[in-house]
Amino acid sequence: MSRPTQLKISLQAVRNNVSVLRSLAPNSLFCAVIKADAYGQGAVRVGEAAIEAGADWLAVALMQEAKELREAGLTAPILVLSQPHPNEIKELKNLEGVRPTVYTSEGIEEVASIAPKIPVHLKIETGMNRVGASEKNSVLLANQITNSGLILEGVFTHFASADEPESSFPVEQSVLFDQVIKELDDNGYQPTIIHMANSAAAINFPASHRSMVRPGIAIYGAEPSVDLRDRCDQIGLKPTAQFETEVRHIHEIKSGETVSYGRRWTAPHDTLLATLPVGYGDGMPRSWWEKGCVIINGQRCPIRGVITMDQLMVEVGAKVAVGDKAILFGEQDGEVITAGEIAQATETISYEILASVGKRVPRIYEN
Repeated sequence: MSRPTQLKISLQAVRNNVSVLRSLAPNSLFCAVIKADAYGQGAVRVGEAAIEAGADWLAVALMQEAKELREAGLTAPILVLSQPHPNEIKELKNLEGVRPTVYTSEGIEEVASIAPKIPVHLKIETGMNRVGASEKNSVLLANQITNSGLILEGVFTHFASADEPESSFPVEQSVLFDQVIKELDDNGYQPTIIHMANSAAAINFPASHRSMVRPGIAIYGAEPSVDLRDRCDQIGLKPTAQFETEVRHIHEIKSGETVSYGRRWTAPHDTLLATLPVGYGDGMPRSWWEKGCVIINGQRCPIRGVITMDQLMVEVGAKVAVGDKAILFGEQDGEVITAGEIAQATETISYEILASVGKRVPRIYEN
């Protein structure tokens, strides 16, 4: 029997979002980022929907993720966004059309020893300061790539603050990246795929589109940042996921009684509480209780007391009954709670809210 707590995923919304984003960069290839199991929504099904809507490429973080897509029958080119660990590289032999990222001499050597003659993408560090080759090493690494028999198919970088419309840093990163591309060109290297635009840049920085764009969070209808929320609504992105459960218990507490661990909430008057079978073990941030609500019968019902691992309590009216549907994020009767709203209240990002929905929550696909 299926658990009443479910994450419902609209594949039609995925297709809509890919189509919308693709229209913003009509002259670029489209790479759908579906790492971390498509931000918790199921990489295989989301990947299939993205391809149906016109995605040319898929991107993941790990070789294991690429392997799962191939085993499921997806045939689109796959970019692995991180340099494979030596223990993962052997998988390249059996994964046709999977392109690893490289950015160190050792990484190039390891890939070439296992899978010579495959295309690779060289990642350039321009300001994120996470991973990537420096400008001064880019030509040296390009030389090593070609001399080892590998094919330099792509060169890319990653923005640190493209989701901040007032930031000048994306332009600074673009200038540095262009210098690297020119140096490569001056030395005879013309990779066919140049890419740097994540969701925020695809939406709000058209000069960054280049030969491929690489959206992630926007595919799922969530804004890259609060600053871009209105822009995402304007272009027609739709949330792909609805997190829901149902009321399992209702009881009344008296004025002055406390609720949940730590007795953090005290009833100011006699209060009707509904208990929902979902908690931080399923991905609801524990701190959401301080400002959070759920939607029941089209009305916002405030969370009362600290969210526990498996359950949370909300204040309800007399018309709420056991079995009524409760929306954790999503829409019901015109009332909406978004992952972005939860993220803003809990001082995180919508990416984390979506990706944190636990494995014990069944994924139900619609459309």
